[in-house]
Amino acid sequence: MILNIFGPSGSGKTTFVRKLLQKNQTQLFFDKFTSNKCQDFYNSEISISLIPLPLFRGTVKEFFDIFLINLNTLLDLEKELKDLSDSIFDEINDKKSLDIIAFRRIETFSAGEMRRLFILKSLLVDSNIIVIDEPFSNSDEKVWDIIYKAINVKSNSILLSHLALDNLFFSNPYNKSIHINQANNILND
Repeated sequence: MILNIFGPSGSGKTTFVRKLLQKNQTQLFFDKFTSNKCQDFYNSEISISLIPLPLFRGTVKEFFDIFLINLNTLLDLEKELKDLSDSIFDEINDKKSLDIIAFRRIETFSAGEMRRLFILKSLLVDSNIIVIDEPFSNSDEKVWDIIYKAINVKSNSILLSHLALDNLFFSNPYNKSIHINQANNILND
């Protein structure tokens, strides 16, 4: 199931989801902890990627280590996830190209690359549900389709967006859309 919660800036989409998932808040603030401490707080039941992105300073390998993701998994991804990975790192075909990206520092990524990296992380962790805030922000329309197809690999997703995403891709691809208007009223579509 994919749930699209959409509405204008300031309508309370992110606040609404944070309240629903309050017990999982600790993983949103992993940048304030060292990697070892973060693993103690990390709850893999729900993988969350909310804006603003945490200000992680470190390498791609260190980032993946926090979430217990082995970088070698990038060598053997389903097509949709490989396309997403390639949109961040260029193509990763072998151990040599993997070694090059392993030590790339996260803070050197563009906003769009960072957004896609957090989405990829959310899709790679073993979780029951993923929550992604503005999955298409900082991306052009060419990348939207890549992100959309990657998200569809994982069931049970909540996407927060300014847009009613079902109008962007296919006729009614989401099981449910919820519209929150500026007055914080929830309107079922």
